[in-house]
Amino acid sequence: MNKLKLTVPTYNAKLHPDQEDFGPPVVPVLVQEVDGVRVVLGGEDINDTSKPDILIERHSNGWMIFLHPIGATDPAGYVYFLDDGRSFLVKEHPAGGPPPLEVLERGETVPCFDRPLRQDE
Repeated sequence: MNKLKLTVPTYNAKLHPDQEDFGPPVVPVLVQEVDGVRVVLGGEDINDTSKPDILIERHSNGWMIFLHPIGATDPAGYVYFLDDGRSFLVKEHPAGGPPPLEVLERGETVPCFDRPLRQDE
């Protein structure tokens, strides 16, 4: 199976406008061919189920993206990109899985997204 290991810098411009836009921490990302493409976010091992991941599958009329905010759980939702340009977000409510997917309206902010890291992170 083909795999690609990358490192991705963190976007820090909102927290530190006087510094470079991207910098530390630099986080690993693993992309591996499975029955589609699996992208492990923040991990270096395809079997690391503690990291979030996305799975991208090709279907007959477009792409299906499985959203796993907590590895090794059922998806929180799916994104569909149809070949004709349409796109869809489908929320999933797995029992015992990740917290429910929240859909925000344009202009709303994601709580705690751009904030300083705690010392234990």
